Amino acid sequence: MTLKQRLGAWLIPRLPVNPWVFRIFRVELNAMMVRSLSCIHPGWIAKRHALARRRGLLVNVGCGPSGREGWVNLDLFDAPHLTMRADCRSRLPLADSSARGIHVEHYLEHLEPTTERQRFLSECRRCLESGGVLRIVVPDMAKYIKAYAAPGWETLNKVGCGGDVPEQSFATKIEALNHVFVQGGEHYGGFDEDYLRHTLVQAGFTNIDRVDWRQGRFPGGAIDRDQHRPYSLYMEAVR
Repeated sequence: MTLKQRLGAWLIPRLPVNPWVFRIFRVELNAMMVRSLSCIHPGWIAKRHALARRRGLLVNVGCGPSGREGWVNLDLFDAPHLTMRADCRSRLPLADSSARGIHVEHYLEHLEPTTERQRFLSECRRCLESGGVLRIVVPDMAKYIKAYAAPGWETLNKVGCGGDVPEQSFATKIEALNHVFVQGGEHYGGFDEDYLRHTLVQAGFTNIDRVDWRQGRFPGGAIDRDQHRPYSLYMEAVR
């Protein structure tokens, strides 16, 4: 945990405000700043226009600290190898049909399902070239349900909870599942294969496959993060 994260873990519970409200306010304040700067700041405008002229892109949305050299790395917050800060919930700063592949890992579950999620997936479809691949990685609720139903903690410990050993970090198994699918108000529930497929179909995708870790048709090979492998669901949709 970074110094900033430790400070936040100490400070937020002590503030006279609901922690969920604080987290939402933090995100929305950053989003408002990023959207404003992209419209009025000359340097940001130049970067946005230059990015909109590029084609054949590989895009890593919600990259966090896992930005890749040679890729277009987008995130609301500053991070290593970041190409541009962007509020990807509203619009991707890319031209139509400009991306060969869009990688979205543990980001979709952070989007509000009735508005943000479909708008984001529609943006991905707009930006993909014909034959381009959208790769979605999310926590797999089906794995967690099976682990919860299994006796004892062994199965759930193998699946894990984002770096935590469930038996050591939580008093009960349902507490561990709530941690994964609510994440202190940052997640809007969970996905299984049927629900993710249905969500992609609603966004206009038709060529959809469940794939394995670092397998599939992603151009140049998938970049799935190793730490997410035990508990993730991997799906690809071709434009």
